Amino acid sequence: MYLSHLVLNEFRNYPHLELSLKPGLFLFYGENAQGKTNLLEAVGMLATGNSFHASSDREVVNWHARDHLARLQANIKRREGDLQIEMVIFDPTPPNIADVAHVPSPTVELPANTPRKRVKINGVAHKVMDVIGQMKVVLFAPTDLHLVDGPPDERRRFLDRALCQIQPRYCQALVQYRKIITQRSALLKRIRDNQEDPRMLEYLDERLTALANQIIFDRRHMLSALNVHTVALQETLSGGRERLEIVYRPSFKVNEEWSMTEAQQQYRNQLREVQRKEIQQGVCLLGPHRDDMEFMVNGVNMLTYGSRGQQRTVALSAKLAELAYMRASTGDEPVLLLDDVFSELDLPRREHLLHEVLRHEQVFLTATDLSSFPQEMLEQTHIYQVVQGEVRDAR
Repeated sequence: MYLSHLVLNEFRNYPHLELSLKPGLFLFYGENAQGKTNLLEAVGMLATGNSFHASSDREVVNWHARDHLARLQANIKRREGDLQIEMVIFDPTPPNIADVAHVPSPTVELPANTPRKRVKINGVAHKVMDVIGQMKVVLFAPTDLHLVDGPPDERRRFLDRALCQIQPRYCQALVQYRKIITQRSALLKRIRDNQEDPRMLEYLDERLTALANQIIFDRRHMLSALNVHTVALQETLSGGRERLEIVYRPSFKVNEEWSMTEAQQQYRNQLREVQRKEIQQGVCLLGPHRDDMEFMVNGVNMLTYGSRGQQRTVALSAKLAELAYMRASTGDEPVLLLDDVFSELDLPRREHLLHEVLRHEQVFLTATDLSSFPQEMLEQTHIYQVVQGEVRDAR
């Protein structure tokens, strides 16, 4: 799988960009704040429906866009047939910044329930969720260092993003589960305030444990597959000095010998045991939304004892293992997006990573300059310079 054509209009600092692409390694270099990360962000949005870089979709629309619209389009070559994805993002309330004529951008009144983001797949309108997995990507950005040293929700997001791209049923289960958690937390608070009967929890607990059962099973299955790859990847990136294992830490007690039916019943029993505490606190204490992972290198937890370079290498190994897992699960190799991955890596780890990425079908890599790359690699690379929202062929 690879991205063959990309068009951006009024996306971030790109008034208009059109790129024809092919398999191979693409290196986009330039000074900071020129648009390198924005380019990867656009590819990521077309693949997952959301930005890895923005807290709100409206942030990606160029402040001076005349129609308050950003348009993205991608043509993708896939094993099962070519595909076109179009996405339009609307910002009805742009920042009140004077344009070149010193006239503030007006806000736009929209009818109620008007969607701010619209998607077409091969010219047919779809829900945004339907775009997930059509073009598969694996992203490593500077913020992904927090996969190892950040809060548990960063590590859960790592699993969820990959699984949603390869298993639509997982994504549906995750959306439903989050709704149940919201409803159940509200109910727990009402029970605590003597506004509801505790027996009202029974139906939600049945739904919660059924969905949790599926989510936990799929996550554990994915991690088992990842660990097949992480051992070799970490050894490669560390020059044979380190062995990585990712360990899943569920909030529910789990036994590998339980069947799916037995596991769900065990989860319900555990919910009953903590029900009084949950009512007192008004929160759901057990479930996939509370799960975590540990990254163990040579038996040592990298969250507590890993150096910055080790943590970055571990995160990279996990991301490359994610790519291998997605390829094995779907038959398509995802597009690999690497945003400024070489900072904080020593020279040996940098060289091992460069040799690793050259093995993949299509890779987009950003850097501030070309000095970190060996000449033999640059000779195999499509090189572009990014300057103030313009992408120039540097060959």
